[in-house]
Amino acid sequence: MNWPTKCAAPCLALLLACSGHAAALAQPTFAPNCADPFAQAEINMCASADLEAADAEMTVVYDLLLGQMQDQDRSYAENGPEFVGAAILLRESQEAWDRNRRDLCAIPGLTFRGGSMRPGVVASCMAMLALSRAEELRWL
Repeated sequence: MNWPTKCAAPCLALLLACSGHAAALAQPTFAPNCADPFAQAEINMCASADLEAADAEMTVVYDLLLGQMQDQDRSYAENGPEFVGAAILLRESQEAWDRNRRDLCAIPGLTFRGGSMRPGVVASCMAMLALSRAEELRWL
């Protein structure tokens, strides 16, 4: 047996271990303590989780309202075109709101440009606005 054949399996194992793939697979998943976060990375993870939850809540409310607006458009269609369009207006409003949210939350993020706090600050802003938007949509 020549040298390349003898070394193939052990070299491949060593290569994988050194590249971090084996270590990454063996690492347990980190769960942040969002009740009392300590490090900035943990704060950012919690802010990201808050944003995900707020966006999910807003999406549920939006989808429900969109269905209601589509039903309304169908039922009012016989009255004429001026009575239809609620679903389209809601979609357009949501798209505009989303652009506005990104722009608005970029403002406090500028203060922390290049810093470790930026993701948490932006995510917290976006989460707060998503919860506020969910309330606006509920009102409709």
